[in-house]
Amino acid sequence: MVFLPQCHSTNDELVMMARKSNEPEGTVIYTDYQKKGKGQRGNIWVAEPGKNVLMSVLLRPKFLSPQDQYYLNLIAGLAIVDTLKGFIHKSISLKWPNDVYVEDRKIAGVLIENNLRGSMLEYSVVGIGLNVNQSGFDIQTATSVYLAAGEKYQVQEVMEELLLHLEGWYLKLKNGDRSKIQDQYLNLLMWRGELRRFRSSDGEFDGEIVGIDSHGRLNINSKGRLQSFGIKEVEFIG
Repeated sequence: MVFLPQCHSTNDELVMMARKSNEPEGTVIYTDYQKKGKGQRGNIWVAEPGKNVLMSVLLRPKFLSPQDQYYLNLIAGLAIVDTLKGFIHKSISLKWPNDVYVEDRKIAGVLIENNLRGSMLEYSVVGIGLNVNQSGFDIQTATSVYLAAGEKYQVQEVMEELLLHLEGWYLKLKNGDRSKIQDQYLNLLMWRGELRRFRSSDGEFDGEIVGIDSHGRLNINSKGRLQSFGIKEVEFIG
């Protein structure tokens, strides 16, 4: 466990450490404040100092093929959900590819950066931002454990619970329990089976999320036609 009072990004710090030395699997960097926290699609993850879980975990999943690296997204999301269930008694869901929502508000996000060597995953840095005690946000679609539960918790306590759940799901993945992981993820997948509006490079369309494919892409059924989309290939409109 490496604590930095502040840094640009815990992912950046841990990637640099992994490149320079043979850091052991399970190394964690966490901080009170990120100057340039990163989210998906190049977005910024903004969090007030000292109020949230901001951490990155080093994994060495050499048992996974590059094609199956998306399973790391699945288990990270599932670990966050299991953690939140210990503090919040409201509906929790996973928005593809790796955001966690309490009812209709985002409470956590995951950013995973993988390094390949040939046909093997040399290491993966799993970055997690989880809103714990923050009460004010620049956007109305965000929430925290405090806002959802009405009670403040020690950030360190929440982080330790999250690490325990992440380790548990990682060991399940390592032991080959992939069908269980997929089933759990699909059961929590936001808007699954509902007719929603999307936007792709071909324009806007109505469709129904039915699951994910063997590459981790989102499967959407639109008027009887099944389409698969990567992370930057489709946008949720409503």
